[in-house]
This record gives sequence, C-alpha cells and structure tokens, in this order.
Amino acid sequence: MHAMIDGDGLAFLRKAAESGIAEVEASNIAKSTSKNPRVVKFATMLAEQQANMSEDLKALQTRNMVSGNDTISLEKQQAIADLAKNTGVDFDRAYINMVVKDHEEAVKLFSSGADAKISSVKKFAKKYLPEIKSHLDTAKQISASLK
Repeated sequence: MHAMIDGDGLAFLRKAAESGIAEVEASNIAKSTSKNPRVVKFATMLAEQQANMSEDLKALQTRNMVSGNDTISLEKQQAIADLAKNTGVDFDRAYINMVVKDHEEAVKLFSSGADAKISSVKKFAKKYLPEIKSHLDTAKQISASLK
C-alpha cells in the first residue's frame, strides 16, 4: 500500500509535469529554428531527457493514483509563443535564457521535492535533481558563449 500523496507532493508533481511539457515544447522549437549546432544539440538532449523524466513522472502519478497534468499555464504558453518569434542569434539567446530561468526554478522545485514527506516523491526529485543542475550549468556555459 502506497502512502497517499500530500498537498505538497501533489503541487510538486503538477509543477514538475508543467515544467517538463514547456521544456519539450521550447526545445522542439529550438531544434527546428536554431542554426547554432551547440544549441541544437543541447535542445535535442534536453527534449530526450525530459521525455524520459516525464515517463517516470507519469508512472509515479499512476502508481499513486494522481491525475496527470498535460497542460501548461497561459504565461508559459505566451513565453513559448514569444520565443518562436525570434530568429538567428536572437532566438538562441532567448531560448538559452529561458532554459536558464526555467532550470533555476526547477532546481528550487526539485530541491524542495527532495525534502518531501512522501518517499516516492522524494526519490523522484533526488533522482533528477543532479541532471537538472547539470543542464543549468551547460545552459549557462552556452549563454556565456552567445554574448
């Protein structure tokens, strides 16, 4: 028998799902829009790793009988729409800046998830926190190279 997911755990799962969906959408735009091979490679890796994390997240939600979140906020939808309006190096800067901002938020989210009361939530957050930190570091390096 699984422990019921508490309110904090539910909030974490929903925010993690939304973050993942937005990251995949933005990265897919980057893969088709950017002309910078480093940005395209990074976006491709992010989309693939996020898809894997999303599968784990869906499995965790299913095991705990928590409904999934397949939508993103209007704010994130608008940010992605604004991103898609850029081209060239302006696009690359906007995409990488978005990734840095979103990953800074994700580090905070997953750090709090790593302290969750529910062991399955804690385990999930701890599993992916190092990967998120690594992505943030890489995004910052790419950002510095785009100045």
